[in-house]
Amino acid sequence: MLYPHAHVWTRWQKRLVVTSAAVTIAAFSALVYGYERYYRGPDDSFFVGTWGGKIDYNVAEIGATFRFKPDHTSECESEPTGKWHGGGEFLYLRTRVDRAWVSMPYTVQIWHIDSMTSTELRMHDVYLGLHAVLKRVE
Repeated sequence: MLYPHAHVWTRWQKRLVVTSAAVTIAAFSALVYGYERYYRGPDDSFFVGTWGGKIDYNVAEIGATFRFKPDHTSECESEPTGKWHGGGEFLYLRTRVDRAWVSMPYTVQIWHIDSMTSTELRMHDVYLGLHAVLKRVE
């Protein structure tokens, strides 16, 4: 061997290294669990139900009603049925467009959630900058 070991690890040193690694993993796991359990926002079941309110377009405020179902399908009075997903700080809406002049069969709206309570949802569209204030209807 080109570089022989300078010293052999004692049994006590090996146990110290293994114990330190186990304690570090346990502490990190407890930290992640504590965050996920107590500080993370609500899951996507928060959105299930009917939400109505106003979307602030640049020229005028337009009324909108969204119905988010537990099977992740959505209905809107002005758009066809689509799929929805609430993840983290965002709400994703995907709707199918059945028009001959449209090149893409789906449109995707990404809404950033600014604030939410059990009865009110404030968000803005990431691409268009539209602001929406929705209140729980049911």
